[in-house]
Amino acid sequence: MYISIKKFSLACAIAGLVVGGSAVAETTWAPPAEIAPKAQGAGAPDGAAPAATPAAPITKAEKEKSCADQIAAKGLKGKAKRQFKAECLKS
Repeated sequence: MYISIKKFSLACAIAGLVVGGSAVAETTWAPPAEIAPKAQGAGAPDGAAPAATPAAPITKAEKEKSCADQIAAKGLKGKAKRQFKAECLKS
C-alpha cells in the first residue's frame, strides 16, 4: 500500500508541474502600476527629465499626527472620533 501511495503522490506532483508550467507559459507578467515606470509627457523628447518629482511618502506617524490635529480642530469625541480617525488613516 505504501508504494501505491508513493506512486500516486509522484503522479500528482508531475501532473501539477505539467499543468502549472503550461499555465505560466501562456500568461505574461506585468508589474503593478505602483512600480511600473511612469510614462513621460506625450510631447517630451527622449532623455528629458520629468516635469515634477513625486512628493516623499507620508510616514505613519505623520499621518496619525495629521489626523489627531484634524480631530482636535473639529472637537470630536467618542464614537465620532473613532470613526473619523479610522477613515482618516485609510485615506
